[in-house]
Amino acid sequence: MKQITTYQQRLRLAVSMADMGLIEIDYEKDTAIADERAATIFDLQADVPLARKEVHERFHPADRAIIEQKIRDNLDPQGKGHFSMDHRVLRRDGSVRWLNVRKQVFFEEVGGQLRPVSGLLAAVDITHRKRVEEQMRQSRDTLGQLVEENPFGVYVIDSNFRVCYASAGARKAFANIRSLIGHDFADAIALIWPKNVAQEVIDRFRHTLLTGATYHAPQLTHQRADIDLVESYEWKIKRIKLPDEQYGVVCYYYDATERQNWEQSLRESETRFRRMTDASPAVVWVTDVNHQCTFLSRGWYENTGQEPDSGLGLGWLDMIHPDDREDAKRVILTAMTQREPFEYDYRLRTPDGSYRWALDSGRPIFASPSGSTESCQKPTGESANDPTDVQATFEGYVGSVIDVHERHSAQESLSRHAAKLERSESRLQMAAEATGFGTYELDVLTGDAVWSDEMFRITGVNRDRPVSPDQMETLVHPLDLSRFRELVSSLRVPAGPDRYQSEFRIVRPDGQTRWVADSARVYHDESEPRQNHSRIVGTLQDITDRKLFEQSLQRAKRAAEAANRSRGEFLANMSHEIRTPMSAILGHADILRDHLKDPDNIQVVETIRRNGRFLLEIINDILDLSKIDAGKLEIERAPMQPDRLVAEVRSLMDVRASEKGLPLTIEFKNRIPEKIESDPVRLRQVLVNLLGNAIKFTDDGNVRLVISYDEDRQRLTFDVIDTGIGIRRDDLNRIFEPFKQADNSATRSFGGTGLGLAICRRLAEALGGQVTARSKLGDGSQFTLSIDAPALGPLIQPNLSLDRRGESDASQVQLTGHYLIVDDRRDIRYLAQHFIEKAGGTVTTATNGREAVEAVMSPSTTGLDLIVMDMQMPVMDGYEATRELRRRGCELPIIALTANAMKSDRDQCLAAGCTDYTTKPLDRDYLIQLIDRLTIKKTTQPGGASNP
Repeated sequence: MKQITTYQQRLRLAVSMADMGLIEIDYEKDTAIADERAATIFDLQADVPLARKEVHERFHPADRAIIEQKIRDNLDPQGKGHFSMDHRVLRRDGSVRWLNVRKQVFFEEVGGQLRPVSGLLAAVDITHRKRVEEQMRQSRDTLGQLVEENPFGVYVIDSNFRVCYASAGARKAFANIRSLIGHDFADAIALIWPKNVAQEVIDRFRHTLLTGATYHAPQLTHQRADIDLVESYEWKIKRIKLPDEQYGVVCYYYDATERQNWEQSLRESETRFRRMTDASPAVVWVTDVNHQCTFLSRGWYENTGQEPDSGLGLGWLDMIHPDDREDAKRVILTAMTQREPFEYDYRLRTPDGSYRWALDSGRPIFASPSGSTESCQKPTGESANDPTDVQATFEGYVGSVIDVHERHSAQESLSRHAAKLERSESRLQMAAEATGFGTYELDVLTGDAVWSDEMFRITGVNRDRPVSPDQMETLVHPLDLSRFRELVSSLRVPAGPDRYQSEFRIVRPDGQTRWVADSARVYHDESEPRQNHSRIVGTLQDITDRKLFEQSLQRAKRAAEAANRSRGEFLANMSHEIRTPMSAILGHADILRDHLKDPDNIQVVETIRRNGRFLLEIINDILDLSKIDAGKLEIERAPMQPDRLVAEVRSLMDVRASEKGLPLTIEFKNRIPEKIESDPVRLRQVLVNLLGNAIKFTDDGNVRLVISYDEDRQRLTFDVIDTGIGIRRDDLNRIFEPFKQADNSATRSFGGTGLGLAICRRLAEALGGQVTARSKLGDGSQFTLSIDAPALGPLIQPNLSLDRRGESDASQVQLTGHYLIVDDRRDIRYLAQHFIEKAGGTVTTATNGREAVEAVMSPSTTGLDLIVMDMQMPVMDGYEATRELRRRGCELPIIALTANAMKSDRDQCLAAGCTDYTTKPLDRDYLIQLIDRLTIKKTTQPGGASNP
């Protein structure tokens, strides 16, 4: 039984490539399953068990009895067990399809007796071929009808001189000819013509019958004896061989007055018949009763290249392949001798000498007693004894030849594909075993499940026990069972997926827990609703080792993330703890300088300020490099004006250059974009660092910044060129490494950590660019920064003077408002208070966020214009305090004060409700300008704003 099932499965796959439908029949269950093609042909539901009765209901009523008798004979163990026939099916939409059906029944011995267990039916839709045959039958009937209805008369005298046939034209001329069929011709003529004329006609007929001489009589004009009218006829007689192999005489005659109309009608009928046969996609042929071909349509000669008319008789056999010729002749002529329909495949030569497979089909033609002809099978059974059919006369064959090369090639490849399929299955099994893949197939409708050997190995299930449809569900780990059930249920939803991949745990019968990867696809009939899918095919792989490795990676990742968080928190705390006291040092140095008059004391304070700024730069470099390494340094791209950025950088670096007596020049080699998209803060940081180094290492000469733009590549380039000490060639690759300088003497002579260029290179890469260096010892250096800079506006030629518009002097700003300073460090509160009061403002202070909220909400505190809020404080930090103030309706501007300088810190402050943001150490000028800008904006709003 398993071999039968395997054979059926392979055959089903193979015949899908041919234009065949396949129906599998289970006689024990009385069911049938049609594949997609068979379902289309029979108008059934595909791949679903159906009652056999549903298939039988599709049989055409006119064919059903014969088909069912064939089926009964086929199920008899003593019978052949197979049959082939053509029959019709009636589809639900009323359409009729002709099928060529071949059926095979498989028997199984039970209790010493054979009984049918299953069957396989292959069907090919031959409706087109039947239509061609019907066209040929109609063509022949049309030809016969034309003969019957044309104005000439035809009658035939047999060897016994009796009238055996008369056409409609003859009946028109001889009103009583119908009653004379089978009577002596001499008696019939004597009733029509005068005695002397009748005798002459009789003599002519006897002479032709005896000698075979054809006689074409002149026009005969006489008075008819039967109807007393004068009529003119032309007639011709010739001897013919009748179906009984005896000679007879046929007489053609017609009314001369209708001759012209008859000839025209005949020409038209012949033309119509030729056109029909020539237009047919099949070759049409006709034979006589002796099996000699009397007609071949034009398609034969076009398809074979045979000379016209040379295919008549048995000449058509010459075009058949020599290896097929004798068998074709034997099969076809035997069928004709037995007057049975036939179909036979053979190879037919083409004009180029190659051969193509063709299907030759033929049907016998019988003439009824009424004289009409029809294509039918030889009468059998009860009809063979029907007296009304006894006189049916065999007239020959009509048939067709159609090209079936592609179909035959598909059939030939069937066995090759079956063998290939078997090899593929074997290779797949070996591959599955080698890679650890198990395969399974589940019939959704029947519940039948098939597992590969590897499936049993992976799951630990006993292979000797039947596999149930829910076998896998019983193995799924309880913690994964709900998700597994949801996944399986989704496959049954009409709009659900047709494939899935999932990973889950199973608990094997031996108690082991294993991770598996399940990948499956749903197959269904596309012509039916989605829920009617037929089967699920999938693979299962043991991924336990991979999962254990992934879990170890996850643990390592969590540990690394925890370390990064600790590192980030350390950086934030380090920044806060260093910048806060540094802010106090530098700020108080500024205050002290404002109160000193003695030049020596001023020089001491300047030394403190200069070294404090240098220490701050070192700290900033270390923190920046740490942030870059930790992935905490963020790039914030925004539209910016590169010429304005260059102006800002020059204003910053002019002071340093002037202190050393160096000219700092700016050059624009060509036009640059008015706007680009980049991070202005980080771009400024790189340029300041490169220019700072150039100024630091140059004692004589000059420092230049040259800007150019490559419009094709959309890259903006900054060249920092100095006439300083230069760098040895061997040291050029070292200077971009952290904590490395050209040599140790540079560190001793000029100071620095060696971090600046390392930071510059990494920032440049983050901006989509790079930093390169060229130098010669003792002859200066050139550092080039090149970044991606797509133009957001037109190209402009910046003013070389780089005017300093927009720069303001904080010393000129006069504050008139009342401000709240919130910081837990007394030094910072004092410093900020000093800056604000010196600029003209008044100050209230608080040491933490809670005091700030109480101060703002207190009725005794009035006239507040702005709050400067430190974000890291005990009791209540600045974030919580800001959110609480906003929740209570406070609309005052709040400036966030923090030691953290990353974008994420700024975003966090703004998200809490702060209006703007500044970092420690406090920059007096920036703070005063920011307060002035925010309070001006506040007072210009309608109605202003104040603390509640």
